[in-house]
Amino acid sequence: MFRSISRIPTARLLAAASLSTASGFGLSGTTSTEAAKNNIAISKSKFTPLTVSKNEIVGQNVHKITLDFPNNTDVLGMTTAGMLMVEGDKRDGSGVIARPYTPVSRNDTVGKLELVVKDYPTVGNVSSHMCKAEVGSTLSVKGCFTKIAVEPNKWKKVGMIAGGSGITPCLQVAEELLSSPDDTTEITLIFCNKDPQAIFLKDHIDTLVKKSKGRFTVHYCVDKAGVTDFWRGLTGYVTPEMITTHLPAADGANNIIMVCGPPPMYNA
Repeated sequence: MFRSISRIPTARLLAAASLSTASGFGLSGTTSTEAAKNNIAISKSKFTPLTVSKNEIVGQNVHKITLDFPNNTDVLGMTTAGMLMVEGDKRDGSGVIARPYTPVSRNDTVGKLELVVKDYPTVGNVSSHMCKAEVGSTLSVKGCFTKIAVEPNKWKKVGMIAGGSGITPCLQVAEELLSSPDDTTEITLIFCNKDPQAIFLKDHIDTLVKKSKGRFTVHYCVDKAGVTDFWRGLTGYVTPEMITTHLPAADGANNIIMVCGPPPMYNA
């Protein structure tokens, strides 16, 4: 889940783009009127087993996993920005552990939720457990937990830095604000990946940009690009100059910066 930063020195917002992922796809949703009639599928107090109905490879070590709710009329009932916990076996077989994930399906989707998961084949615990899950098996989920309440016009401008699979909570916030007819928030995202081929969800992100009427701007940033990539985006790790040039200044009142990605993004 992302860290929100309302007042922070620019130099501390350095980001390392080190995740490798790939192509985009459609995300699910329904209407809030339909969702209001439905029960909440999972609990904050205990893990609920959900059935894997799809496990699709959508990029290099990246899976989109669909989990069916106990009842096909249930909804997730998440408050944006929020997350849920997924339980999985430890790689060394010594027990189980839980990790936070942000769904890519809308909060009011009926009957299921969808997660995008980056697998780390040699070091991952829950991520590897999830990516290996077969259709018909179950994954145990608990939540949902609100990270920060996102409301229309709460801020004038929102800046985001996402590294690899850290894009999911950033998209959750962007889609929530863009879906409100009364919201006028300006949103700017720097999305970091290893190389141009590693960028995932790009089709979906670009569609959101086109439909936003100028409210949503995205700058793609890669560690490196080959001469045959004809790359026109940002290159290298995110620098203070990139942040100053492309993101709004976090002033503690009207603007906020949100960051989500691998540990080097926070350690830089």
